[in-house]
Amino acid sequence: MTIAYCVVLVISLAFSTVPRSASAQDGVAPTLLRKRFGAAEGSPSVTNKITQTRDGFLWFVGGGSNLIRFDGKNFFQFEKSEAVGALAGAPDGDLWVGETSRLLRIPAATLSRSTLTEVEVHTFTEPGLKITELWFSKQGVLWIGTFRGLFRYDHERVEAVGPRSAVRSITETPDGRIFVATFETLLEVVGSTVTQHAPLARRLGVQNGEIFEALTDSHGTTWYATPLGTARESSGQLERIAPYGPNGLASFLVHEDAHGRIWIAKDLGLFRVTSNGLELVAPIRVNKFFNDGDGDLWVATLGDGLYRFKAATVRMFTTADGLPGKVISQVIEAQDGTIWAGANCGGIARFDGRRFQALGRKDGLSDLCVQGLAEDDHDLWVATVSGAFRFRNGVFDQLSRSEGLPDTWVNQILHARDGSLWFATRLGGISRLKDGGFHTFTIADGLPANQITQVTQDGEGVIWVGTPEGIAKLVNERFQTFSLAPRTHAFPVGEDRDGGFYVTYRAERGNVTRRIDRDGNANAVGLGIASMLETNSGELWISGAMFARVWPGQLSHPPPRDEPLDYETFSAEDGLAADVESDDANHVYKMILARDGTIWASTTQGIAMFDPRRLPITRTKPLVYLTGMTIGRSPVHPEQEIVLPPGTGRVEFDFAAVEISAPAKIRMQYRLEGVDSEWLDAGAEPKAIYNTLSPGRHTLRIRASNRSGIWDRDGVVFTVMQQPFFYQTRWFAAVVVASALSVIVAAYRRRVRHISLAMSARFDERLAERTRVARELHDTLLQSFHGAMFRFQGAANVLPDRPLEAKQRLESALKGGLDAIREARDAIQGLRASATEKNDLADALCRAIDDCRIDSTAQITFSVEGRAREMHPVVRDEIYRVGYEAIRNACVHSRGSQVVVHLEYGSELKLRISDNGVGIDAEMIAMGKEGHFGLSGMRERAERIGATFTVVGGRGTGSAITLVVPGRTAFLPA
Repeated sequence: MTIAYCVVLVISLAFSTVPRSASAQDGVAPTLLRKRFGAAEGSPSVTNKITQTRDGFLWFVGGGSNLIRFDGKNFFQFEKSEAVGALAGAPDGDLWVGETSRLLRIPAATLSRSTLTEVEVHTFTEPGLKITELWFSKQGVLWIGTFRGLFRYDHERVEAVGPRSAVRSITETPDGRIFVATFETLLEVVGSTVTQHAPLARRLGVQNGEIFEALTDSHGTTWYATPLGTARESSGQLERIAPYGPNGLASFLVHEDAHGRIWIAKDLGLFRVTSNGLELVAPIRVNKFFNDGDGDLWVATLGDGLYRFKAATVRMFTTADGLPGKVISQVIEAQDGTIWAGANCGGIARFDGRRFQALGRKDGLSDLCVQGLAEDDHDLWVATVSGAFRFRNGVFDQLSRSEGLPDTWVNQILHARDGSLWFATRLGGISRLKDGGFHTFTIADGLPANQITQVTQDGEGVIWVGTPEGIAKLVNERFQTFSLAPRTHAFPVGEDRDGGFYVTYRAERGNVTRRIDRDGNANAVGLGIASMLETNSGELWISGAMFARVWPGQLSHPPPRDEPLDYETFSAEDGLAADVESDDANHVYKMILARDGTIWASTTQGIAMFDPRRLPITRTKPLVYLTGMTIGRSPVHPEQEIVLPPGTGRVEFDFAAVEISAPAKIRMQYRLEGVDSEWLDAGAEPKAIYNTLSPGRHTLRIRASNRSGIWDRDGVVFTVMQQPFFYQTRWFAAVVVASALSVIVAAYRRRVRHISLAMSARFDERLAERTRVARELHDTLLQSFHGAMFRFQGAANVLPDRPLEAKQRLESALKGGLDAIREARDAIQGLRASATEKNDLADALCRAIDDCRIDSTAQITFSVEGRAREMHPVVRDEIYRVGYEAIRNACVHSRGSQVVVHLEYGSELKLRISDNGVGIDAEMIAMGKEGHFGLSGMRERAERIGATFTVVGGRGTGSAITLVVPGRTAFLPA
């Protein structure tokens, strides 16, 4: 039934007319682009109450009562406790939200956040108000429509205005009057005066309260939406727009967009008023209209999501406009200003200002597969796959092999400035037509290949030719291969006003373009260009992988590292219906700049016409914000300063720029300082992913271009704080460093103390040695020398008188001298440290025994029990000196015939030296004294190493000296 009803409606509207004098839509309506945002894009099916804040965000009520934010690509729903009934963007940028029983004011600075913070709440004391409409007047007064009437909110005061009837809608006239449609009547508020328009309802044939909305447009016409349809009033004359009446469809909303078009919401569709009547735009149920800051129209619907209507910035001419084919090979402007187009395969057509008029076989053009167009001083030339055609005085003449062309397939025709024509062929090289004759250039004339893909002429008149084997230029009637272009599929593109020449060649990842300056320096421009032109203002218009407007100076010089290019792209969202993603080098999208400043481009979907003078330019910086974050696998709401918990292994930042008019034109880059060495492109779904950030504060920078392609090079900054584990904190590091320093200092002090004690022990030992040596020298060596001196003196005294006695005394003196020498040798041997010898106590004791055998006839035996073990050098030396002293005393002083030395390695070390000599007096043993101070010295050494020293023996019974050293002192750890 709904479909049938719509058919009847369309038929009835076809016969209805609206007088031209009263319409704001006179003339041909411009092309409108429709974009629907539904479930696939994230929009709820039911939308209502649209507004926009100054930062560019679009706000609406979704799902009946939820607050929704939209940035052009991303929908975000806020969590709220009460249902939302109305929205309004304030002049200062704040957002006002009307709920069931309260009014919220959300500061502009917090609108990009994921939670509603710093919200100012005004609660109404009167029950049952339920806000339905919010409207800011031109004077900045907030009008509040509720179920219990109209209120004025000014300077934080709420004042009831007019009768207490539920408000349907609030609108404002161009001169500042307020229309309020209620369930009882239509109110008009001027200042503090409220007027009820009860007679108006009778004139419209409806009851009081059945005027759903009243709107005064920019031309002064007032429109009324009623259950019977739509009516309008101008200069006191009321006019009903058919169909109007009981059988007509009810009108609920009337709206004027930014371009002066009138839109009407009816029961079963969205309509637009034209010079021919009402035009059904879409069979949708409309809840609300809204004009955004860019002049686009937004329509909230019941069950069909959100719609955006915008005027196309690109005019497409297709077969519906008279073009003979969809694929256009070339478009040119003739000297008389006529636009000509060549279709492959469809023939040619000329533009009469409104439509294209086709010429084909019926007009004498036998080949419709047009490859290119050109015009010389008199004629139009057409390149086809079966030769070239000349169009003169309405007649086509064909030129082929018989006229001198080397190949019937002509790809392109170029009219040079010297008047010659150049014919680029598929396989036969390139031919020049001059003075009525053809001259063909081939490989023999220096061309890299005979297949010609593109021919052009630079500002100095040089002819450039592109082939699958590289590029060549004509020099002195011969082509020279261009060395700065690779020997691959390449073609010349064109020249800019600064003398830069552009060449494009095919690479693995698509076409690459280089700019060669006058000095021969080649630089990649970062854009694959198939065709280009330059406007009088210095803008470069390019086509290839994209249609784009490059702002002046962007390609003239190599940009600094990480410097983005400013250029605006055009796509289907602008009305461009071309397949610009194709990298087919056989089809080049050619462009021309017409005399009136318009730009015409041939495409595979028709002809695109751009008018740079009518294309809006914005230099506003885009608002960049974080849309979401994922820490590990958990999504979180981002804030301006981001804090990551300790041990975060992966963090993902999702971000966007606010652009509801042309979001596809936004380009974004990001960089995390200290991590990324350069700016990174964000891609179609902007996000940045990092793994394992170091603890501390990081700076995430994000920058974007606006819809005109102009970059905000500073961008925005977000602080990322990676919290450390306790062992990654500065205080922990300080504690560790302090502890390490304390340990080092303690170890140093201990070492110094140890060295000091060791040196003190060495000094004490050497002092003791010196004392012992001094005693021995005094007691033995010096005494012996004194005795020898006395003997020599006595011998000298008796020598003359008693020679025999003198001889005896001399022999005695000599014997005393020998004894002194032996005692000196013994003293020196006692100074020797076994540490200078091998680390073997038994071996050292053997050497001591061997020394004693020189001066003693006693039988000396030496035995070792147990396995020898490594000993502490200092302890070993002390044991050696004790043993050496005991062995020497036994050999020299005991006068015994046997000396026994026994060394035992066990849990402790034992050394025993015994003899069968004269023994030692008990008094000497008890007092620790003897003539040579030996016992006291040995006892002192034993005490220094913690050993037990015992002496056994009496007069006439021999003697035994025993030294017992604990194992923990004597031996080194195994």
